[in-house]
Amino acid sequence: MRIQYMSKLNAEERKARDNDRFSKRVDERRVKGEDVVAYALANKKAFKFLTKSEKHSLKERQAVLLEEAKVKAQEAIKLRDEQELEKIEAAFPEEEDTKSSKS
Repeated sequence: MRIQYMSKLNAEERKARDNDRFSKRVDERRVKGEDVVAYALANKKAFKFLTKSEKHSLKERQAVLLEEAKVKAQEAIKLRDEQELEKIEAAFPEEEDTKSSKS
């Protein structure tokens, strides 16, 4: 008995197959009432299968997420700087003692 193997797909065929899969997944989620924008945020390839309003919503959410990431990064930098300052101040405790006794 001879087993037939599927021929390898070329790049164009793979892209068409993947596009079809993502299109179906987005449609299935839309029919179920799921958040297709969240799906597109998690999976960038789904973006091109969103409606115009969904794409607009996606861009708004991306902007919010980017802003939140910036704020978190700034907070992390501020916390790191404060910790570094505390380490430096702890390394020179005698200077604090002399300042408080002079006052």
